[in-house]
Order: sequence, then C-alpha cells, then structure tokens
Amino acid sequence: MQIPCDYQLAVSDWEGTSAMEPTAWVPGFPFEMTVAAPASNTLVVSSSGLQQLNMVEESTGHQYEWSSPIEVFEQATQAFEDEHGEMETKIHLFPASMKDLSAEYAAPKIVSIGPYHHGKSPDFREMESAKYAAACHFIKDSGHSVEEVWGAVLEVADEARSHYDEEKVRRFGDDDFRPMMFYDGCFLLQYMMSWCGHKGDDDDVMVVDVDPLLNSVFSSNDRRIFSDLVLLENQLPWVVVKKLMGFMPKPLDMETFLGRVKPSLRSRRDIEFDPVILDSSYKPPHLLGLLRHYFVGRNHISSTQVSETQTEISHKAKKVSLSVSIIELAEIGIKLTATKNKIELQDMGVRRGIFTGELFLAPLLLDDANAGFLVNMAALELCMTPDFFETYNTMSVVCSYLCLLGMVTDSEKDVQRLRKKHILQGGGGLTDRNALDLFTSLEKHLRLGKSYDNSIVGIENYKVDRWLWIIVYKFVYNNLKIIIAVVSAMAGFAGFLGAIKSLKGSR
Repeated sequence: MQIPCDYQLAVSDWEGTSAMEPTAWVPGFPFEMTVAAPASNTLVVSSSGLQQLNMVEESTGHQYEWSSPIEVFEQATQAFEDEHGEMETKIHLFPASMKDLSAEYAAPKIVSIGPYHHGKSPDFREMESAKYAAACHFIKDSGHSVEEVWGAVLEVADEARSHYDEEKVRRFGDDDFRPMMFYDGCFLLQYMMSWCGHKGDDDDVMVVDVDPLLNSVFSSNDRRIFSDLVLLENQLPWVVVKKLMGFMPKPLDMETFLGRVKPSLRSRRDIEFDPVILDSSYKPPHLLGLLRHYFVGRNHISSTQVSETQTEISHKAKKVSLSVSIIELAEIGIKLTATKNKIELQDMGVRRGIFTGELFLAPLLLDDANAGFLVNMAALELCMTPDFFETYNTMSVVCSYLCLLGMVTDSEKDVQRLRKKHILQGGGGLTDRNALDLFTSLEKHLRLGKSYDNSIVGIENYKVDRWLWIIVYKFVYNNLKIIIAVVSAMAGFAGFLGAIKSLKGSR
C-alpha cells in the first residue's frame, strides 16, 4: 500500500488475527513507539527511513504505549510544554540566534562549571586543582565529615542533572556527574566568600574566611574567573549551591557579595560601602540569574525608573518608528545623558526639559569581562522569556539596554560621544571599534524589550507634542554655523556703522 511522504508501511499478520485488523501510522517521529493492538499484542512503528509496522509480544526498551496515533503527538506536545515551563530554572545553551558571538562569549577560558565544557580545554587544569583544594577547605571549615557533605550533594544530584540539556549530559554517568557537582559547588562558594572580606583588628587589613593560598589564586585571576562564572553555559544549579550552603559555619554574606560585585560595572565607586537589599521572594536558578536579578535593579525604585506599565503612545501620533538614529535625536533636541544614581540598568527612558529632552541610560564600565557579562545576561533573558511583552519590564532590561546602545551607535564617533557623555566609562576597556562591533552585532541578534519600546514611544510622543518647537530647533541645529556667521557679520557691520557715526560726530 502506497502512503504519503514516500513511507512504506508493511503489516505482518499475527497468529489468530486477520490482516484487516486496525493499524496505526505516525509519520517521521525519530524514536520507536508502540500503539496498543486489540489483543495483547502491540504494533511497533520505527521511523528510521522506511517505516515498518510489526507485531510484538510486549513493549521493550524505550518503547511507549498509546491507545491511538494522536497520543504520540499529544505526548510530544506535553514534553514541549513541560520544557517550556522550566525555562526559568534550566541551564541554557547559548542561543542559536547569537551564534556570531558564541566564539567570544560562550565558552570559558580558565574554569569550567557544570558539564557543558567540562574537560574540553587543557587551560582548565589549574582551576581543577583549585577545586580539590576548595573542597578540602570547605569540608574542614564546615565541621562535618566528607560523607555528610558528599551525601547531601547526592540528594540533589538527580534534580541538578534535570536542569541541564539531556543531550549534553548524556556522556556523563553518575560517577562523573555527581563529583562534578560536588567540586564545582565547593569551588563556587569559596570564590564567593573571597569577595566577602571584612575589616580585621587593623582597619587597613581586609580579612577573608578563605584559605590564604586559595584566596591568592582567586585574587590573581579574579577578572578571568568572574568572566567564566557568569557565562550562560557555565552555571551550576542553585539547588546544589543551596544544599552546600547549609554546611557553612556561618551564612554566606550575600548582601556584601552582591554589594561588592555590583559596582564592578562602573569605573567610579563609592568610598562608603553600600550593601544590596536582598529580595526574599526571589529564588535564583544559578549565579548568573542571581546577579542579573540584582543588577537590573528589580528590588530598587529610583527617581528615574520607567514604569512597569507600557508607555502609551500619544493620540496625536499616526505612526511610531522602531529605531531612531543619533542624528535624528540631535536634530529634535534629545540629548544622551548618564543617570547619576548607582548602577541600575533598568534606569533608561526619555525625560523632557523646558526646551530639550534627554534619553538617559545607566553608565557602564565596558571592559572584556563586563562585555561578556552583559552578553550572557541578555542571552539568559532571551532563553527565559519567550515573549518580552507578556511579562514585566525587568525580564528584558539587559536586551533593552544593549539595543538602545546599538541604536545610538553607527560609527566610532558615536562611541566617543557615549564616552564624552560618561555613559561608557573608563579608558582601559574595549576600543571604540570593539565597542561599535559589539553593539551593532547585538542589535541584530537581540529582541526588543519593553524598556526599549517605552523609550521609543517616549521619543515619538516628544516629537508629536513639540512638533512646532522641533521645526525651529531643527532649523537652528542644521544651520547653526550659518546663523552664527550671519549674526557675526551683522554685528561687525553694526560696529562698522557705529564707528563711522562716531567719526562723523567727532568732526
């Protein structure tokens, strides 16, 4: 019997039944499946090349039973929905849409965390040795036995495994995966503790609760380690971290840790330490998720924060642009400005002055480490949130921030303008060309978030509400040199006439 899609269906008679018994066929599924037959037998469909429908005594191996072919599709749909529901807790792979940036920002350089990059580079060897030392010091400091700490990790190892991509962890058996979770967890907590130093008896000396040699390794490789620990594919499920935290002699000072890491996005830091206020309702999926939550400013309400609600387009507007060039902004009197508050990436939007407006953005220290941090926070937003416009502004803050930077940078001169406005800070980071390439490539790959949309709508409202003033401003802006020259000439001519008049008066 010929069937669609060039699949051949062969039906074997089974003992005591007719070839006319009901059959089932599911096209193109890449796994073996069974469909219940009228009796105790089952029909097996194998979709590798030609499909064969055979009788079997019972289901074996990785076969699945359904009462009808439609249940095959329902099962696949359910699996898809289950995976979709776990988006906020998964350890995601770098998005395919950002493939152009994966070589630079997806793979760790000196330390691998989790299975995705484990053992792939000889450059990981030093930090693999540090992991053993970190585990040793962690266990000694805990006051518990190796068996107790190891047993606690075993309790959550299967749950942790479920957060990773199944295909990527298949090569690791339990004997490899479980020790990986144990050593990576100890290393991560020891590194986080190294950020939580406190003043000792001598106020000039910073005391840390980490072994001095281990702390020296962390300090000498700090920015490189940090760059690796905030990569999307280099994360450890927080369920492991939380379990190990229970063995620490005193709780990890998360306020201090976040309060010290957060200012790393700015070149100028406050002399007086300002700890972060923790959000007790937030349950992080991993370290990158934890840092993104506090860096976007979700638990902080600033004076310039754009409302969580969508900005309404003016009833006077007939259309709205998806992007506005830096030249157009200058022509209509909207200037770029850096927010004056502490680093809160969500502080972006449009403000109106008496005669002009401002497009304000949070200032940023753009070095290699922070560039990778921003890219991976944006990648996490893309993976966690399928539709930015069905959730809070804060779920797409980093994408919005980077898209706005991309919108106002078309040349290296535009990058220099961002530096003059102190939106890009510091002099030892990426070059103007590097920054331009980063922003323009990200603008192509990222989805537009709510804060970006609010800013664009704010610009459009400014244009329609001040259209008459903009005509005057635009004329002056585009002809300023001519106007200055004419005014100067007129002033000179007036002076000349005044001089002649004075000479005549003296006679």
